[in-house]
Amino acid sequence: MLKQIRTIKWLFLLKGKNYIKSLNRQFPHIEPSSRLKSCHFYLNKTTELTIDSECYLRNVKIFAFSGANKIYIGKNTKISDCIIIANNGNITIGKNNIIQKSEDSFQTKFQVDNGSLRIGNYNRISCVIWIRFGGLVEIGSRNAINQRTEIRADEKITIGDYNQISYDCVIWDTNTHNIYTAEKRREITDKQYPAFGLEYEKPKTSPIAIGNDCWIGRRVSILKGTSIGDKCVIAFNTTLSKQQLRPNSTVMNSYNLIIKENEL
Repeated sequence: MLKQIRTIKWLFLLKGKNYIKSLNRQFPHIEPSSRLKSCHFYLNKTTELTIDSECYLRNVKIFAFSGANKIYIGKNTKISDCIIIANNGNITIGKNNIIQKSEDSFQTKFQVDNGSLRIGNYNRISCVIWIRFGGLVEIGSRNAINQRTEIRADEKITIGDYNQISYDCVIWDTNTHNIYTAEKRREITDKQYPAFGLEYEKPKTSPIAIGNDCWIGRRVSILKGTSIGDKCVIAFNTTLSKQQLRPNSTVMNSYNLIIKENEL
């Protein structure tokens, strides 16, 4: 019992109403100049957490339940109303980033289940990022990624610098699910109930690359195998799958409207 108590470190910071539970003998490194308010961290014994100087975290939850995890939050980064989950994951967030939830209360969430997330500097991010199966997401610097956008990587997604990514976009390098026979899916469903659709095998994937200085419009879907060159514009509600766009291109969906007179 005494051994167990010695290996568990608790920290309750009355100022700011923060709660940190770390199973690691080496407690998280938080620079004195950084401020935390209403934050809740649970870190397993193989998690290293570093929060650099001049950061401000408000209502941030960091959960590292399993595996070896490294989480680094760079200098002067502001994070609010965000959930960060790492299970055998590496998360690096550079300096001077703003990570926050959307105005309509859609919470920002980064989840890395066996993979890596690397974010550069001077970004403003309000999206969901989910990484599985050893995947990698690399985001450069000075990007805006807006509310309700979802990035899912089971292989690799790279986003360059100075991109504007609008609301409600989908960027998936994966089918997200496997297609099984009806018998197999029933068997999995019976075993997993009450959960549905959990995957234990990696689905089909193909990397996505987005260059620099691109404008991605609202409700755009960028699916596996797509490469977008620099200075491209992707119009509202466009879907791209396995497309290779040259730099300085504009692409949009074309709709053939059918207009008929009413017979009243």
